[in-house]
Amino acid sequence: MSTATKNAGKGIYEKSIKSIANLSAIVAAFFATGPLYSLSIDWVLGFSTSQYGDQANWLVQAFWFVVVGLSTFALARATIATAITVGGFALAARIF
Repeated sequence: MSTATKNAGKGIYEKSIKSIANLSAIVAAFFATGPLYSLSIDWVLGFSTSQYGDQANWLVQAFWFVVVGLSTFALARATIATAITVGGFALAARIF
C-alpha cells in the first residue's frame, strides 16, 4: 500500500472520528445542558448576587447557560473522540 493511500485512509478515519464525536457531543449537550443548568444556576445566582448585586441576574443566567452548554459539548466531544480512538487502536492491535 502506498504512502498516499495510507494517508488518505488516515484522513478519512480522523474525519469520521471528528464527525461522530461532534454529532454525539451535540446530542449529549442537548440532553445534559438543561439538567446541569438547573442544578447549578441557584448557586451561581447566589454567588453573583452577593458579589455584584442583582441588577444583572438576566445576564448571569444567559452567560451561565452558554457556559454550561459549551462546557458539556467540549467535554463530551473530547471523551467520545478519545474513546473512539482508543477503541480503534485496541481493535487494530487485535487484528494486526
